[in-house]
Amino acid sequence: MLKANTVMLGVVLFLLFLFLINIPSEGKDFDFGASQDFYKEYYMSKDGRIMDPQKKRITTSEGQAYMLIRTLLMDDRTSFDLVYKWSVNNLKRPDGLFSWLWGENQNGEYKILDANSASDADIDIAFALLLAYEKWGDQKYLNEARFVINSIWTNETKPIGGFMVLMPGVAQTLSGKNEINPSYFSPYAFKLFAKYDPNHNWGELCDSSYRILNIVMSDNKAGLPPDWFILDNGNVVFEQGRSDFSYDAIRVFPRVFLDYKMTGDRRALHILNRVSFFIDRWKLSHNFYTNYKLNGEIKDNDKFIGSIAVLVPVINLYDEKVAAEIYNQELYPHFKDRNYWTNKYDYYGQNLLWFGCYLYQKIK
Repeated sequence: MLKANTVMLGVVLFLLFLFLINIPSEGKDFDFGASQDFYKEYYMSKDGRIMDPQKKRITTSEGQAYMLIRTLLMDDRTSFDLVYKWSVNNLKRPDGLFSWLWGENQNGEYKILDANSASDADIDIAFALLLAYEKWGDQKYLNEARFVINSIWTNETKPIGGFMVLMPGVAQTLSGKNEINPSYFSPYAFKLFAKYDPNHNWGELCDSSYRILNIVMSDNKAGLPPDWFILDNGNVVFEQGRSDFSYDAIRVFPRVFLDYKMTGDRRALHILNRVSFFIDRWKLSHNFYTNYKLNGEIKDNDKFIGSIAVLVPVINLYDEKVAAEIYNQELYPHFKDRNYWTNKYDYYGQNLLWFGCYLYQKIK
């Protein structure tokens, strides 16, 4: 009997082992280092330019900013400096911000294609420079960051309805039409900027970001942030199609999540708990769609896994079981190998998946 029990225990332990090795876990399911090596080889030129192979190998300030953060997280100072140097040499504007689009024009020349800035990229670049200063202690990073930070305040913020508001870029700041992209709001970065820039009221920008997010997410049936909207004297105006929840708005959640994890700001929870929208639908259907209309109806049946990935760590705050189910069903099958997910040409998806998995596995 003892022998039989021992055999049975052995079988149980073996089955448990088989079960466990098929559950994604940190260090097994995703190798951030290997993925970063692939990303550098496939998307980055030798001189530090990040290219989008799906869009004629264009370069955006957003892509450069994402890579600065990735190399910082991987403690790769050589690549960090390469990416930043290329950005300065090719995208830097006279005001210290960065032109958002660079690539081949109709005459076959490689140059800036759109000189307008993108405040999300400028914020991420400045944020990365400050973290680089704190990580590696080189004063040059702080000096560069302060120049960018000052210009963000001067050229990419605007008083609207009695509040200073982050604008999407310099052109939008100067426009009479106040177009807003809420996925650019980065309260965690504003708080770090305040540490090194006491001359501007970054706390006010943080306050307006949370205030506006609460308003726009309460003014539609889905309770989700819109991609774009108009602020008219402080009043929100939604636009047909442009104000749906899609690829832009998805980034509201990881940015606010990061603020909550970095600073503990409890205002974030009122935004983050809107993921109950996805949790409830998952429990009903075990399907995960990422694009919705203002009225809460599904806009399309897209399952963009980059969007899913950045929601998983937020969902994990409220329901760890559902987060694990979504991770295993929607994300894990797309890990074709240890270097990239599903379609290796999808540079944007590779970034969102990398950051989503990083937040899920590393930020506790």
